[in-house]
Amino acid sequence: MRVAPGRYVESAVWRGLRREERHAVRTAAAVGRMRDAVVVSHTSAAAVWGMPVLGPPLARVSTTDPARARTHTGAHVTRHAAPLLSDEITPHRGLLVTTPARTAVDVALSGTRSQAVAVLDHCLRRRLCTLAEYQACLLGRDRVRGSTRASWVAEFASPLAGSAGESVYRVALDGLGFPAPRLQERHVDDEGLIGFTDFGWEAYGVYDEFDGFVKYLDREMRHGLTAEEIVVLEKVREDRLRGLPYVNRVTRTVWRDLARPQRIVTRLERAGLPRVHTANRARHRD
Repeated sequence: MRVAPGRYVESAVWRGLRREERHAVRTAAAVGRMRDAVVVSHTSAAAVWGMPVLGPPLARVSTTDPARARTHTGAHVTRHAAPLLSDEITPHRGLLVTTPARTAVDVALSGTRSQAVAVLDHCLRRRLCTLAEYQACLLGRDRVRGSTRASWVAEFASPLAGSAGESVYRVALDGLGFPAPRLQERHVDDEGLIGFTDFGWEAYGVYDEFDGFVKYLDREMRHGLTAEEIVVLEKVREDRLRGLPYVNRVTRTVWRDLARPQRIVTRLERAGLPRVHTANRARHRD
């Protein structure tokens, strides 16, 4: 598999890599061909850090060069022209990359709300950076395009989001006009701990689980159980959850639902969850 001019990876290895890992490999291959030392940035830095990268495969590797007067986009590499402080650069996995805080800010300034929230949620959850570090990095930038979005991301992000899918779903719920859910709420019954729900609206007795299917497919997350055993355990867990006196409805959301927001609206409204404001296209648009 050709990952950069003159650079190849065995196909069997490539097939086993996730989207972020593939772009990290492409980034290392592209940077390895360059004569000058460069700083990997934006979504390429996010991939190197293991942060979620959404959407189709990235066509180009992103770097930042403070010596440039204007951003240049080539066939394989985009060289961003932007100031870069020494404490915003660090070595990681054999490359010079922007720090997690600077990476999250760059993604928020240049990407979609969904991508930006997924990255900052991941950083906060994995303790790659703090919210204060993100905000300080953002304040240190001159007034640039995307700063309003980046500030909104700082207010919206949460370390409680359990996955990129949950982050994207939260952005969708906000855009569709639903009230903000409580994340990772703990539930117990007479038998003990049931578990933690991904999203909950206690006032309406509605709870929603985002199912990314990783727990069924990833061997490490299954902890020795088969996919079939995981399905049975999830069914038992959900039945116990529905048995709680304050739970009226339990719904489930999957990745493909995010492409069809009306299905989300219909399901949640039928479950008894009202919208607190009319869906605003500008608010929902990334």
